[in-house]
Amino acid sequence: MYPILLDFGQIKIYTYGVFVALAFILATDYVSRVSEELKVDQRYIIDSIIWLLIAGLLGTRIAYIIQNIGDYISDPVKIIKIWEGGLAWYGGVILGILAVYLWSKKNKKNFLTTLDLVSLGVILGLSIGRWGCFSAGCCYGRPTDFFTSVVFKNTKSLAIQNVPIHPTQIYEAIGMFFVFAFTRGIMVGFKKSNSKILELKTDIFLLIELVLMRFYYLWYAKGISFPELVDIWFIPLFIFVFYVKKYLGIKIGEKINYFPGLISGIYFVSYGVLRFILEFLRDPSGLSGFIVDQLITGNHIISITIFFLGLYLLIFKGKEHQKI
Repeated sequence: MYPILLDFGQIKIYTYGVFVALAFILATDYVSRVSEELKVDQRYIIDSIIWLLIAGLLGTRIAYIIQNIGDYISDPVKIIKIWEGGLAWYGGVILGILAVYLWSKKNKKNFLTTLDLVSLGVILGLSIGRWGCFSAGCCYGRPTDFFTSVVFKNTKSLAIQNVPIHPTQIYEAIGMFFVFAFTRGIMVGFKKSNSKILELKTDIFLLIELVLMRFYYLWYAKGISFPELVDIWFIPLFIFVFYVKKYLGIKIGEKINYFPGLISGIYFVSYGVLRFILEFLRDPSGLSGFIVDQLITGNHIISITIFFLGLYLLIFKGKEHQKI
C-alpha cells in the first residue's frame, strides 16, 4: 500500500520496519508497566521480550526460507532482504517459545508467567505490526468484491496490483486488538473491587488503532475522506466494541484468580482461530502449500495445533491451579 515511508536516494526507510519497531517499543513499554501486577520484575520481562523478538524474527525467517528453499538457493543474497517480505509466522512461535523457556530457566523464573506477559506483548504488537504488513503488501488476501476490499496500486508493493483484495493484514490487526482489550480486561478484573474499565495506559492504544483504521485504511486505502457520514457510526462503534470486550474481560477476571498459562492460553486459542479463518481469505500464492483439495493449507494445521495448545493451558493448567 505504502511500502517506502521515506526515500533519500540510496537510503530508504521502509514503512514495514517502522511499524515493527513501533510495535516492539510500545508493546515492551506497556508490558513492563503492567508486569508488576503479576509480580514480575520489569527489567527481567524487558529482557525476555528482547530475546523473544530476536528468536521470533530468526524463526519466522528460517521457516520461510526452508519453505521456499529453491528461491534462496538460486539467489542466496535474498536471505538477508527481510524488508522484501518473507516471514513464516509459525517459525517465530516455535523459536520464540523456546527462547522464553530457556531464558526463564536461566533466571529461575516461572516459564508460564513469563510466557503470559510476553504473549500480552505479542497480542498488542500484532495489532500494530500487522499495519506494516499492510504497508508492504505482504500476507495479502484473495480477490474480492466485499465492501472491505482494497486496491494496491504502488508498483513496489508485494501484493497483486489493481485488483480489489481482502485486507487480511488489517483483519488480523483489528482481531488481535480486540483480543488485547479482552485480555487486558481480565487482568484488570484480577484486582477485584479495584478494577476500573478506564485506564490511560491502555486506552491510548484505542486512539492509535482508531487513527490507523480511520485515516490509513478508510481514508488513504479506501478513499473515504474525513469527516464523512461513515464516521457517525464507525467511530462510536469501534470505541463501543473495544470497551465491551474489555468489560467482558473484567467481569471474567473478577470471578477467577490468575494462574500461570492463562494469558498465553487466551492468545494461542484466539490466534489459532483467527489465523485458521484468515487462511481461507489469503491469496494462495502466499500460503504454505495446500494439503487438501486446494482448500486446507499447512498454516491451517499449525493454527489448529496452536489452538489446542491454548486449550491445554486454559483447561489443564487451570485445573492444576485449582487443586493447589
